[in-house]
Amino acid sequence: MCSIIESLNELKTLWEYSTDAFLILDDQATILYANPSIEDISGLGLKQVLNSNIRELLNAGLISDSASMEAIKSRKRTTREIKTFSGKHIVSTATPVMNGTGSLHRVVCNIRSVAILPQKKNTLLPQKMPGSSGQDNTSAYAISIDNGRYLLVYKSRKMKELVDLVLRLGRVDSTILLHGETGVGKELIVRLIHEQSMRAATGSFVKLNCAAIPGNLFEAELFGYEAGAFTGALRSGKEGYIELAHKGTLFLDEISELPFEMQSKLLAVLQDREVTRVGGRKAKPVDLRIIAATNKDLEKMIRAGSFRNDLFYRLNVIPLVIPPLRERKRDIPALIAYFCKRLEQTYGIRKEITPEVISHLFCYPWPGNVRELESLVERLLITFTQQKITTDCLPYPYAAAGGGGEKTLKNIVESFELELISEALEQYKTNIEAAEKLGISLSSLNRKIRKIEEMV
Repeated sequence: MCSIIESLNELKTLWEYSTDAFLILDDQATILYANPSIEDISGLGLKQVLNSNIRELLNAGLISDSASMEAIKSRKRTTREIKTFSGKHIVSTATPVMNGTGSLHRVVCNIRSVAILPQKKNTLLPQKMPGSSGQDNTSAYAISIDNGRYLLVYKSRKMKELVDLVLRLGRVDSTILLHGETGVGKELIVRLIHEQSMRAATGSFVKLNCAAIPGNLFEAELFGYEAGAFTGALRSGKEGYIELAHKGTLFLDEISELPFEMQSKLLAVLQDREVTRVGGRKAKPVDLRIIAATNKDLEKMIRAGSFRNDLFYRLNVIPLVIPPLRERKRDIPALIAYFCKRLEQTYGIRKEITPEVISHLFCYPWPGNVRELESLVERLLITFTQQKITTDCLPYPYAAAGGGGEKTLKNIVESFELELISEALEQYKTNIEAAEKLGISLSSLNRKIRKIEEMV
């Protein structure tokens, strides 16, 4: 017992001297603990914060947003860029802590100050896609990246919030760690961050897939090597990926596959901002932003001893979670329209995917996410000769999604309706406002809310 108390006291002492601000909240968003750094970082007084509720700070206009409130609602780690009443910009990451029964117990919030960099003159802005309004009367958006080589298309509230944050993160130089399943579009988000930043004018976007480099070549590829460093080395030596990204952005995809013996060396680059080539003795200064991405649970890998915790904390300064397609199905119609248009421009194929097909695809779970949807659209448009792609054209497992017959369409429409209601409830403060926006009566909305609660 004494050792536990000593450990807790030691942890509290570390937090008291930390330059980051830390908050601990209960499940009702009341602040139970705050360290002294909260005053310098946010401009809020320590006494003003302690024992107050986050809702009170929001209602008083002391903070513009709250990561903690979203973490309490979603039960997921959440990051928000926030502006305080004093004009300070901070990035807050809130992590929910569950108890033994799976209920929310506490929320731990890490807050850092953000130095705003000069903004690019030509800021990328989302453009409304023509003819993209659906039954919910809202438009889809598209952002052109790398002179139109890539296009980020979205319509859902989750992606809109993510893109809004990403556009702001281009103005800072913090290290970012992206979390997301395979095929959600992690590289697209990283390219957007780079192009939105001043580094797009001073350096290159350099991508390294950590899973694609053999272990025995990894050090030479990442850090470069001097002439004669090993058998087969070029006489002139070779720049590594880190040097190639000088003044630009280095994207380390699948960072979980980084060999363990390389992790300490990458950590040294992050800390010292210099790199030493294989076979070299002199360190070379480097100025780059590192953004990493993973589709694995790095914290689980830390517990298993296969990933360094100090490297994780260096990379995870600002964590970004890209939601899977099954959690943002409102993006599906806009994405299908974009893929069809691109295939028409590439191959001259002009076909229509019927609304029944699009509705049917709402029931599919999309384990391969956007990449899987793109592949399906290409397959349907190329392999079928008819001008209209109907549900009869869907191959397995898409055809089997949601069952068959008339009941399937009813379930699909019902599922989409409940999704719209859930978003309206999050967007508007009262049920009356949500009902007015949806164009239904308050009693109808209340009945549907009960249905959602039963499903949850």
